[in-house]
Amino acid sequence: MRRLKQITRNNVNEFDSYIDYEEVNECPICKAKIAPIFIASSLDTNNSASIFNFCRNCKDTFVSKYSICKDGRTTPRTQYYKTDSLIYSEPNRFAKQEFDQKISDLSSQFVKIYNQALAAESSGLDEIAGLGYRKALEFLIKDYAIHEYPDEAESIKSKPLAQCIKNYISADNIKTLAERSTWIGNDEAHYIRKQEDRDVSDMKAFIQAIVYFTGMILITEDAASMAPKK
Repeated sequence: MRRLKQITRNNVNEFDSYIDYEEVNECPICKAKIAPIFIASSLDTNNSASIFNFCRNCKDTFVSKYSICKDGRTTPRTQYYKTDSLIYSEPNRFAKQEFDQKISDLSSQFVKIYNQALAAESSGLDEIAGLGYRKALEFLIKDYAIHEYPDEAESIKSKPLAQCIKNYISADNIKTLAERSTWIGNDEAHYIRKQEDRDVSDMKAFIQAIVYFTGMILITEDAASMAPKK
């Protein structure tokens, strides 16, 4: 929803100033969809302004910074600005992803690393988040391979991820997803990208699918362990 508010703190000039802006619809702290309560605003420069908000859901405050420009309503004593784009909202606290207990029991390190990569991505560190997702993938695949082939645990730990996928992952859907995720993950560590039409969002989607299919296998194994009662 668009709002027109008088700027309450003017660091640039002595004129009364107003800003026409599109309010954010998601709290950066709790990630809830909200209609924030306006608290105050600041004209930081002639090209930027900040809006201070209150979240009705988590009862916390945050700031949204916008790039701005003057609009046609400006008069000699009153200046009007409109927003070009939202630069950021802070503090940006990532929402930790919860995984099924069977996945956590299989590979607690995968869960830890994946959420650290998610935290990096949520903080705008997109150039290093991909490396984190790639590392998380390796722990998930190797821990699943060790689960399936416990007698070969030491060999699995030392092998490159591509060999583990080829030699120890028998489910075709997981094998395909893991192989493609590895391709994208390797691009995150190299100067030249081979998969130019794919990025971290694709790798995350593939990893989520691996988690799903792996979870289904673990549930099936659990069901198969049941014996009939006499």
